[in-house]
Amino acid sequence: MKISLILKRIFLSLLALVATGFFTTMAYAYFDSLQEITNENITIGEWTNDCTNTIGTPQEFYDFSTSSTSNPSDYYCLTNNIDFASFTWNHTSAFNTNQLNSTFDGLGYTLSNITMTSTDTSTKYMSLFSRMDGGTIKNVVIDNFNMGFTTSFHNSATYQSAIFAAQVSGTNNFFDNITIINSEVIANSLQGAGGLIGQSEKNADITITNIKVDNLTVLNDSKRVGGLISRALKGTGTIIIEDVDFIGNVAASNATSNTGGIIGTVQNMTISFSRVIVEYTASGTVNLSDGAITYTSNKYVGGFVGNTQNAAVITFDDTFFTGELQTTYANLGSLIGRRRTNPTILDSYYSNALFETSYTPTTSTGVSNATVVNATSMPSISWWNTFKVDFNSANNLWTQDLTGRLTLIR
Repeated sequence: MKISLILKRIFLSLLALVATGFFTTMAYAYFDSLQEITNENITIGEWTNDCTNTIGTPQEFYDFSTSSTSNPSDYYCLTNNIDFASFTWNHTSAFNTNQLNSTFDGLGYTLSNITMTSTDTSTKYMSLFSRMDGGTIKNVVIDNFNMGFTTSFHNSATYQSAIFAAQVSGTNNFFDNITIINSEVIANSLQGAGGLIGQSEKNADITITNIKVDNLTVLNDSKRVGGLISRALKGTGTIIIEDVDFIGNVAASNATSNTGGIIGTVQNMTISFSRVIVEYTASGTVNLSDGAITYTSNKYVGGFVGNTQNAAVITFDDTFFTGELQTTYANLGSLIGRRRTNPTILDSYYSNALFETSYTPTTSTGVSNATVVNATSMPSISWWNTFKVDFNSANNLWTQDLTGRLTLIR
């Protein structure tokens, strides 16, 4: 972990203690058909690659990700792009006990055209690695990830979902340098759906950095859905989210949808957002194998977080939202849909945001809004140039498009 992130996690933990007043395995090993690598040490950015096992085919990746035997010292790497277009990814309840504790390094390669299907209605976790505890996923591109089961399975099963891990627990969980494009995720449970991970358990410490998302749809038939995380449970965990560029559609069908561009529900965890730009619509469609499902969110819809509970400790720093917050009720906020505790807000803005049918945000005291910038149009290039100063001083991950909008470099 980078030193700055270690210091930030310590600071956030102390902040949570002040706010609350009290102190509150497996890893994968698929050895048989994987090539052993020794004495290899390749530096990529700020990470070091120490591969012990390589993966180069759809079958090898499937066997790795659905295996339940491992140890934390394992380090898995891709050797090339892998196209799953002609591969059948069958997910079963036998994978419910799977848990990633080790490191998966994509080395910049792409996993494309994954269609995850299942007929086993006892399946609980629909994601590449089911669950995660102390694992690392980095340097990988996901292109065209889809759910290929039937609407009958969706209506019969009770499952939480995400692209990488439907449930995350424990300390030292890292997601770094990940791109997700043209993908769809859908769930059918209170634990919800998230683009990156599903439910963050109460003891989970998670660091999410350098995430580029373009054209991702995340839906949940129940409540709680987030562009990256469905729900952060009440507990002692800390989530750090830095350098995220999210464009997509996020929605849930429940009357209290708890829909957020990044996190659906925060239940008393400590969470920080730094240099995060979100552009999403709280309505979307996912195509299953025999038909499409469309949801539009209702109550508790936020640009970053849908709903919070009383002891949540949240910081927004250098964040920007634009999009459409759909609902048939109330509680729409450019930062938080329903705010139960006041966040810390630093240099956070929104523009061109449609709050149901109006560009004027709700005046409800239960929501949290950032500072408006040209509410009916995007900010000017000169405004973006001023806003990007903090981004540039932090790292060299961001650039600007022709309109001036900041975008993560890929």
